[in-house]
Amino acid sequence: MKITNLKQKTNLIFCIDRCLLRQLICVAFVFVLASGCGYSQKSLISRKINSIYIPIFDNNTFRRGLEFDLTKAVKDEIMSRTSLRIVQKDSADTILSGTIRDVKETVLSQNSRDNIVESRVRIYADITLWDRRTERVLISGSLNGAAEFIAKRGETVKSGIEEGIVNLAKIIVNNLEEEW
Repeated sequence: MKITNLKQKTNLIFCIDRCLLRQLICVAFVFVLASGCGYSQKSLISRKINSIYIPIFDNNTFRRGLEFDLTKAVKDEIMSRTSLRIVQKDSADTILSGTIRDVKETVLSQNSRDNIVESRVRIYADITLWDRRTERVLISGSLNGAAEFIAKRGETVKSGIEEGIVNLAKIIVNNLEEEW
C-alpha cells in the first residue's frame, strides 16, 4: 500500500510539473508575441497632438486633380493608422500642408519593337507639419512615392499614378513619427 501511495504522489507531482511547464511555455509565448520584432502598439504621433487640419495640397505639375487625390489618400491613411482627428483649421493642434512638386515617368523595360513593357511613375511632394499652438515646424521635407505598371496587363499611367499616390500617402504618414 505504501508503494501505491508513493506512485500516486509521484504521478501527482509529475502531473503538476507538466502543468507548470505548459503554463510557463504559454507565458513565454505570450511575452514573445507582445514584444514582437520592433513593432509597437504606441501611436506614431505625440500624445500632445490630438487633431490635425489638412488643406488641399498644392499642385505644381501640369496633371490636374492630383492634389485632391493625394489629400484624400493622406486623410484616409491618417484615419486608418493614427488616433488623430481630422478637424477644421481653427480647432486643429497641427496643420499638415504640402505641394506636389513633380511627376516623372520612367521606362523600365521595352520589347524588341521599342514598345514599353514596364514603366514606373514617381510622385514628388514637399510637406510641412507645424504645431498651430506653438507655431513651431515639426516636420519639413521632400518625399516621393512610386508605382510600377505593366502595359500588357492593361495597366496604364493613370493606374500607376493612383497607386503612386497611395504609396506617397503611406510615406507621408510614416514621416509623422514622433521626432519632436
